[in-house]
Amino acid sequence: MTSLQIPLRPGPTAEEVLSDPAASMWLQMALKGALLRDPVDSANDAAVLAAVLNERVEACLRDAQSATAPTQDRARHADAAFPGGMD
Repeated sequence: MTSLQIPLRPGPTAEEVLSDPAASMWLQMALKGALLRDPVDSANDAAVLAAVLNERVEACLRDAQSATAPTQDRARHADAAFPGGMD
C-alpha cells in the first residue's frame, strides 16, 4: 500500500467539496462516507482507488491509441501508393 503524500498545494476542504454544486454526487457520497471512517484508513483507501482509476485511464488511452493506429497506417500506405494524391 502506498504511503500518504501531502500535496504541496492544499486541495479543497471537505466542506468546500460537499457544498460545491459542480462536485459529482458520487464524490460527495464517497467523501461523506470517508469522513465517518478512520482518516488514515480513508486516505490510504483513497490513494489505492486513485491508483486503480489512473491505471484504468491509462489502459483506455492505450486502447484508443491502438484502435487509431491501423487507420493512420492505412493513410500512410495510401500516400505511398498514390504520391500525387487521388484528386
